[in-house]
Amino acid sequence: MVVGTVFATDEVPGRPASSGGPPIRSTLVLLEVKTDTGALIAVVGSSGTRPPEAVIVPATVFLTIPGQGDGSAGDAALLPGPQAAMAISNLLGMWIQHYAFIDEEHLSAVVDRAGGISLYGKTEDGAGVTAALRVKAGRQLTWEETLTGLFATHLSWSKADLEETDDASAVAAALTAARGAEVEVLPTLPSASTLLRPDDEAIAELVSRAFGGRRRQPTGVIVLNGTGRPGVGESIAARLIPAGFRIEISQNASSFGHGKTLIVANSARLRPVAERIRRLMGVGSVSIAGVPSGLGDVTIVVGRDYLTG
Repeated sequence: MVVGTVFATDEVPGRPASSGGPPIRSTLVLLEVKTDTGALIAVVGSSGTRPPEAVIVPATVFLTIPGQGDGSAGDAALLPGPQAAMAISNLLGMWIQHYAFIDEEHLSAVVDRAGGISLYGKTEDGAGVTAALRVKAGRQLTWEETLTGLFATHLSWSKADLEETDDASAVAAALTAARGAEVEVLPTLPSASTLLRPDDEAIAELVSRAFGGRRRQPTGVIVLNGTGRPGVGESIAARLIPAGFRIEISQNASSFGHGKTLIVANSARLRPVAERIRRLMGVGSVSIAGVPSGLGDVTIVVGRDYLTG
């Protein structure tokens, strides 16, 4: 069975509502399809002032899953909607607000309602498209062809197309508005492992050009759970990612005996950044590292004074 996930946001990626000035209205959708041979993922949308665009996220790209550690986009695709959305948000440097699920039957029905789509120069119906997406060889190219074909039609998505969602109206409207979207692949770098490394500079440029986000990369943060309580990493990520931060490392601290949260800047120059994190979290004391970690600009050791609610 094929299962899909869709996520959307109504604000410019990387710009929190509290950053000052009116937000540029935009809609972003993360469209995910799972097959027996792996997940297929893409971010779709526009700022409303430029043509729509779809960016394919390879399932084998490396990312940090807040609260769970390192993994791949494919690993994130297996998580419940909110957690998957958070992981992809962290990768791209934009906050993704809504989610929905579609299965193979719904996807096939969408293609059929569009009158079929062009796949490698041949018109395929829903059954042909879903069968092609299960084939492992060349599946990323088939996914690119599928997205290009779908958004080349005059299809109007409806709430009934989405199996499960937190906002069917917003997601259906976003996908309908993506007619004519250009399709690109997320920039990555070569790696010695089986996972691709994200090209952060190129991703920031792509997000800015395609979706109207800001051009600079998010500020890197290390989150260490010093309480042992579940959900700490996810809670902090939900506060920081929309404000322009990226979780570089998310894991347990060396012990769980931390009563007070400590926010450590890698240099005196980064103290204002650490102070901003303290305000976003609502707790914590700020200090400067004697020896910078070299892994993130700021390290947060979360204590029991931080409440996840």
